[in-house]
Amino acid sequence: MKIFNKLLLSLLILTFCHLKSQYAEKYTYAQLDEIFDAYEENDERAMVFVSMYIAKAKKEQQSYQLIAGYDEAAYYTRSVDRKIKYADSAVSVALQMRDADLTAMAYLKRGIIFYYNKRDYRKALNEYLTAFKTAKNTDDLYLYNKILYHLGIVRCYLGYYQEAALHFKETASYYEKNISDEEHPYIRSNNEHGYLNSIYRLSTCYRNLKSYRREDSLIIVGIKRVKNTEEFAQEFAYFQKAKGIQSLRNGKSAEAERYLKTAEKILREEEDFAALAGVDFYLGKLNFTNGKRDKALVYFKKVDSILNKFNFVTPEVVNNYKYLIQYAKQKGDDRLQLYYTNKLLRADSVITTDFAVLSTKMLREYQIDRLNESRDRLVRKHKYGSTFLSLIIAGGLLAFYFFVIRSRQKEKLLTIKYEELLQKLKNEDETNTEIVEINLDSVKSTHNDERVKEILKNLKIFEEKKQFLDKELKLPDVARLIKSHRSELSFVLNEHLKMSFTEYLKILRIQYITKQLMDNKVFLQYSMDTLTAECGMKNRNVFSNHFLQINGIRPADFVRKRLEELENT
Repeated sequence: MKIFNKLLLSLLILTFCHLKSQYAEKYTYAQLDEIFDAYEENDERAMVFVSMYIAKAKKEQQSYQLIAGYDEAAYYTRSVDRKIKYADSAVSVALQMRDADLTAMAYLKRGIIFYYNKRDYRKALNEYLTAFKTAKNTDDLYLYNKILYHLGIVRCYLGYYQEAALHFKETASYYEKNISDEEHPYIRSNNEHGYLNSIYRLSTCYRNLKSYRREDSLIIVGIKRVKNTEEFAQEFAYFQKAKGIQSLRNGKSAEAERYLKTAEKILREEEDFAALAGVDFYLGKLNFTNGKRDKALVYFKKVDSILNKFNFVTPEVVNNYKYLIQYAKQKGDDRLQLYYTNKLLRADSVITTDFAVLSTKMLREYQIDRLNESRDRLVRKHKYGSTFLSLIIAGGLLAFYFFVIRSRQKEKLLTIKYEELLQKLKNEDETNTEIVEINLDSVKSTHNDERVKEILKNLKIFEEKKQFLDKELKLPDVARLIKSHRSELSFVLNEHLKMSFTEYLKILRIQYITKQLMDNKVFLQYSMDTLTAECGMKNRNVFSNHFLQINGIRPADFVRKRLEELENT
């Protein structure tokens, strides 16, 4: 019976292929294109006509149409794995044609599928960089800017917001200049999409750089320009999301909820789950801030559900798990707390690993390609001959040589700094050095010796209880904890410990996190944002600068060196 079913299935497939080929001959490519163009993205019903398009192109040996057919198939099929297979086919045909622009576009489109559909950021970056290399001599500025835009998105994911902003400024400028009513509607639409997406991404860079005035101005431009039409629904949702986050930051809860709910509805319909997870996270934060904990929990669980279903995580929503951990802790559910803690650790680990791999690859391959590209463009523009070319090549090689030497010197210096810090930590362990040592010789006589001794004793208890990890601590708070008052505590810190209150907290927090990184391997998997929060600080850049000031090395470099040390032992 099974053999009969297989034979029947094979016969049906052969019959379908034969009929498909016959029907395909009756239509032109334009007619078929018009038919499946009426369907939405991921609508499998369009695949019947797309298959006819591909069959026609294969039979007539039309490579351009065949690549277009594979592109359409990747667009309409719902299965991510099939999307990748169709993209593979498009790359294969483009390579056979030996057309650099077509090949670059094929690599780029495959990268987009890896980034947006598969959420495999490493493979996406490989495709983008290959597309960039392939198109380095292109005269197609639309293609060049499209690649530049997607490289900007990877930089944004890595947290290189300053560098990513330069990408989006360049692409926004190009697309805006090329929006013209005289162009074909399809070309105009592409440029309009490119411009709106570029300024939206640029606004997110400014938000992360805390350049809120520039962010606000771009949001205003986006909201004025984009209409809530079917064609620009996704871009409309992005700017609604941006406006919602802006309103949330400014304490306008009702306005924030209205914008975010509008974005949520559209993004769910568009199946843009990465952006949707971000919107649900901010709706959770909004309700949490307003004391609506149950409602907030619904949104935080929605985020967790999306991340589980589609198996991805973004830096924007990783803090979602901190709220869920807090909920489980308050509920007294140890199993749930452990579950969410493991999810947070896994998310941090993925982002940290991606950062290490992607940033190195981006620096090495992209920067060198930019150098080569600049050289080639100069040579083509000026045509000064072989002498000029030799000088450029020599200059490029010399610059690269100094880059390598500088990198090695920097690495050598980091190793020295790391070893010095290890020795310092070892010495502190052996001598059991504490910040507070009760020694009244240097204390001014304006304060009672016994009272000062009591304050110092209470400060030691404050340190032992790790109360300095509270992010909101201020001088009056600590004074109250140690049963003193602010002027008294300030006097003791300045005159006895020879440091201000701010300096005192900074040293305690950095010493704490340094010890955790040395003794607890789990902390080595945390992202910089998580390490910042774990030691009671609010700002990642401030944390990094304080760590460098006290330990002589950046925390990211310390983590890398510590991991290398553990691997070699």
